[in-house]
Amino acid sequence: MSRNRVITGAVVAGATVAAMAASAAVAAGPAMAAPAMQQLAAQSMPFGSVVRYQQTIGGVPVFGGQQVNVLDQQGNVVARHGRTTQRTAGQFPATDAGAAATAIADVAKRSGLSAAKLTADTPKAYWYDATLGGARGESVAVPTYQVVVHGPSIEDKWTEVVKAGSQQVLTSWSEVREAVNRDVCDANRKVVSGTNNSVRCGTTFKLSRKEGGAASSVQDVNNVYTFFGNAQDFYKNSVGVDLTSLIGANYNDGTGKALRGTVRICVQGEDCPYLNAFWDGEQMAFGEGVTTDDITGHELTHGVTQHTSGLEGGQADSINEGLSDVFGQFIAITANDPNVQGSNRWQLGAGSAIGAVRNMKDPRSSKKAQPDRVNGPGWDTDNPDVHINDGVINKADYLITDGDTFNGQTVRGLGLAKAIQVWWGVENTLTPSATFHDVGDALNSSCQALAKAGAAGITADDCAQVAKAVKATQLDQDAA
Repeated sequence: MSRNRVITGAVVAGATVAAMAASAAVAAGPAMAAPAMQQLAAQSMPFGSVVRYQQTIGGVPVFGGQQVNVLDQQGNVVARHGRTTQRTAGQFPATDAGAAATAIADVAKRSGLSAAKLTADTPKAYWYDATLGGARGESVAVPTYQVVVHGPSIEDKWTEVVKAGSQQVLTSWSEVREAVNRDVCDANRKVVSGTNNSVRCGTTFKLSRKEGGAASSVQDVNNVYTFFGNAQDFYKNSVGVDLTSLIGANYNDGTGKALRGTVRICVQGEDCPYLNAFWDGEQMAFGEGVTTDDITGHELTHGVTQHTSGLEGGQADSINEGLSDVFGQFIAITANDPNVQGSNRWQLGAGSAIGAVRNMKDPRSSKKAQPDRVNGPGWDTDNPDVHINDGVINKADYLITDGDTFNGQTVRGLGLAKAIQVWWGVENTLTPSATFHDVGDALNSSCQALAKAGAAGITADDCAQVAKAVKATQLDQDAA
């Protein structure tokens, strides 16, 4: 199993890429098709930049097989994150025949939905190595097809990983993430179906308020309009990212690329009013009254993660939720939202129709108790609910930002501005199959890169505090 957690040192970036490809070729052996590392993206950061590479084998991507180089301002690699697979077993058949049917059958079995009510997108080929996501055992990639399956409800959307040429599903996960140019629509309690098109703001639903337009008579519309603006301002002012450009959707309705949200939806099979919100991969959808700054920021950050680290499946799903909690709360605090003042500072969802859903300061006292450290009380290795283990990320955020004594460590908080920069480094250096241990590594390397560059006023002692927070939340451990 290739760990490749953090590699420090001054290495020329181009040489590193060549070395990565050469290393993969040597490790692969004669049974492995030609591996390659293809550059996916480069992102400027306060300390320099991060460059993301995707491993492919015979032209087919390895799911989660990515490496991210953290570069200083001179272009030297100061840290590296991610893993690549070491060898393959099996080969892709001539066609993907049977993959869609297998995926539908598995969803039907697990969800209780009739297979007749399920549809599948075209299967996509990926090499899949479970150890890249933290599973124990030998690093071996097998040929698979990822199949997105849709059900009758907008919340019914899963990715199934089907072993090629078989009826075996290796793993699966939900694709619905529960929660400037701004477009906001009002569904007025209309029941939506199981497709993205059923909630689209600007086509399926008429605009209730667009950028620069007059206020609506519906408070949820005005709230979301304001909160979209707060999120846009946060990402622009804090990390230099145009949120609308990054995650906005253009439905060719004349308003261009916009942050879009449909409010007051009701969902087939759920009580109405619908007490939830989600990001569907294109835009936001809200139930009635579930419109607070932090919930909106949480859901929009799922869109940011979709376009940066792409966290999906296993531990990565919980990390995805945790990062959305982190940045959702940062957005609300930065905007001076009244719902996060005083004792509500770390209460996610306070002021909404559903009330506070997670206590980031004390996850174990949340409405649904969460662990506050890896392998600690309440930790669930099987991860049946992606929101459970994200309490560890939330606790780490609280400690890094405000400081406290916890689990034998006394942490001096860095304050909001510095904490934002450290976590933004994490957001950009994780890979799709990241583990909680990877988050701990990324927190440390992000802080160290910022301190080396003298960025955001971060010091070596700040990084010592981050390291204490990592140790306190046991993000330096592999999940049991």
